[in-house]
Amino acid sequence: RRVERCVALSDVVKASDEDLEWLYPGQEPERVAERWLATGPAVVLVTRGGDGALAVLPGGRVTVDALPTEVVDTVGAGDAFMSGTLHALAAHGLLGADGRERLRSLDRARTADVLRHAAASAAVTVARAGANPPDVAELATALARS
Repeated sequence: RRVERCVALSDVVKASDEDLEWLYPGQEPERVAERWLATGPAVVLVTRGGDGALAVLPGGRVTVDALPTEVVDTVGAGDAFMSGTLHALAAHGLLGADGRERLRSLDRARTADVLRHAAASAAVTVARAGANPPDVAELATALARS
C-alpha cells in the first residue's frame, strides 16, 4: 500500500520487472504498470533487463529493445536508466512545473526517444564495473549505435 500511495503521487514512475514480481508475485508487469498508471502518474516505465524497457501511458504502450552490450556489472543500471530518462525528459521540456502539463500529454514518439536515451544510459553503465553512468559524449555514442 505504501508503494501504491507513492505511485499515485508521482508523475513518472520506474520499476523493474523484478521489482514488480517481488511486489505482485505472479502478476504480469505490464498489467501492474497499467493499474499504476490509472492511479495518477503521467507515465510508468518498466525495465526488463536484456529484454529492453516498456512505457505505459494513457495513449498505450511503447517498448524499446535493450542495446546489445557485454554485461560487466549490473550495479547502477536502474539509476542510469532513470538518469537517462530525466535527461531526455528535460531535453523535451517535460520537467518542472512548466513542463508538467506537457508531460501529461506525452506522445508515443517522444516516449520512444526517452526510452532510447534511458536504455542507452543503462547499457553504457552495465558495460563497465561500478555504478558509473555515461557522460553526455558517451551517451551520444551509445545512441548512435542504437
